[in-house]
Amino acid sequence: MALLKKKTKTNQTKQKFLRGSRGQFSQKAPPGRRRQKNDRLLTIIIIVVSLAGIFYFGGRAILENSKKNGENPFEYNIEYFKKSGAAMLHYDEVKQVKINLPKVYGIAVGPEDRLYVSGDNSVLIFDKKGGFLSTIKTAGTVYCLAVDRNGDVYLGKKDRIEVYDGSGAAKARWESLGEDAIITSIAISRQSVFVADAGSRVVLRFDKSGKLQGRIGEKNEAKDIPGFVIPSPYFDTAVDPDGFLWVVNPGHHSLENYTEAGDFRASWGKSSLAAAGFCGCCNPTHIAILEDGSFVTGEKGIARVKVYNRLGEFVSLVAGPDRFVEGVVGLDLAVDSAGRIYVLDPAKKTVRIFRKNKLLPRSGLIEVFGGVGTFFQKGSDPPEVKI
Repeated sequence: MALLKKKTKTNQTKQKFLRGSRGQFSQKAPPGRRRQKNDRLLTIIIIVVSLAGIFYFGGRAILENSKKNGENPFEYNIEYFKKSGAAMLHYDEVKQVKINLPKVYGIAVGPEDRLYVSGDNSVLIFDKKGGFLSTIKTAGTVYCLAVDRNGDVYLGKKDRIEVYDGSGAAKARWESLGEDAIITSIAISRQSVFVADAGSRVVLRFDKSGKLQGRIGEKNEAKDIPGFVIPSPYFDTAVDPDGFLWVVNPGHHSLENYTEAGDFRASWGKSSLAAAGFCGCCNPTHIAILEDGSFVTGEKGIARVKVYNRLGEFVSLVAGPDRFVEGVVGLDLAVDSAGRIYVLDPAKKTVRIFRKNKLLPRSGLIEVFGGVGTFFQKGSDPPEVKI
């Protein structure tokens, strides 16, 4: 009996020891799991150290480079795109017409290629050689204008249209478009007068007596009309040789084509700093259409005038940014029967006339900007006509 009790006690002690041993082993992770944990920790440390090295050495490189060049490495710099290449220039400036007005806003070419220039309380009229002919006195500023085939002159005030005949006598004063109206452009077809209202973001179609016929370009998803985006008061129109209306959608960097009744037909244009595109918040600001259906466009920001064919494909620069004062806006455009392009330069209060050349100039002084050449011919400044 004593021996049995002793064995029982010994067994209980062994069981207690084994339970304690199993408990101790159960609190420790298996060797494989410990290795995985250590590997993850090592990977995290390597990633953190690598990122710290990239930021430190990269930041030092940028800082040292900016100190060397004296430039802000994060600056939005468009200077390269302001340089015009000779290979893209196919127009020569042949004349400048000085305008004796405090401010100038719009130009148009009418019958016999007469030039009309609007400004403060006046419209000045010149012959096709730039000689001054007459003045139409107006009560208030004329921001835009258009001339019909019969010589009638349609003037755009802020909120209304006024009509004068070819002799400068007043014919009609249309009703106001409202306090919010901002008339920015007038285009005339055989039957209609199209008025661009930047305030309402719409083109209004009138008959020639001033009766409203319709509204064009308002957003309509069912008719696939995107609606005009107009961040600033530049909103131009023109009628092509086939009688179709073209309207600039400046916020979309595009030109849109409509029938006279207002049905959307097509559009073209793309956003780009390069010469073939339009950039900034809202370009082009102005357009004109040549007799062959080609488009002339004017831009702000990077001030430049360009020509596109009737399919919207880039053809040529007329004048690059180096030909204008920095920051100039309001490069209104017109064309005459000879295909010459008229550019209003408000900064110089001048109408500048360009003619297509047959060949690129091969003589004269060449200035090169970053490998892009611009041609200048000594002693070839265009003549000026002062009034």
